[in-house]
Amino acid sequence: MDELPDDIFEQIEVLSEDGNVALDTGKPDEAIGYWRKALGLLPEPQSKWDAAMWLYASLGDAYRAKNDHENALSAFQSANASGDGAMNAFVQFGLGVSLYDLDRKDEATNPLLRAYMMEGRDIFKEEPFGYLKHLADQKLID
Repeated sequence: MDELPDDIFEQIEVLSEDGNVALDTGKPDEAIGYWRKALGLLPEPQSKWDAAMWLYASLGDAYRAKNDHENALSAFQSANASGDGAMNAFVQFGLGVSLYDLDRKDEATNPLLRAYMMEGRDIFKEEPFGYLKHLADQKLID
C-alpha cells in the first residue's frame, strides 16, 4: 500500500490528536471538525488510506457520543470500507453498536461477533451489557 507524504501525515496526526483531546474533554462537535479537516487532506481515493479508516472510526465515536446513531453508522461504514477496516475490531464494534442502537439488531449481530472474535469481552467492557447479551441470546457466545 502507498504511504502518505510525510507532511500530509504529520498534519493529519496533529488534527487527529486535537480531535482526540476535544472528544476527551466533552466537545464532540469540535472533534468532528478536526477529523473532517484531516480527512480533507487525504488524496483520492480516501478509502485506500489507513488514516481514513481511523479518522472515520473516530468520527463514528464522536457521533455516538452525541447519540447521533445515523451519522455514527455512516462513519463506521466508511471506516469499514477504508484501509483494513473490515479487519479492525474497533470498527466492527462501532458498526455493530450503531446498527444495534438503531434497532437493526439482526444486522448488528455479525459485526458485533467479529469484534468479539478479534478482541473478546474486553472490547465490550465500557459499554452497556446489552451488546454482549445480544450475542449470548443468539447462542453465539457463552
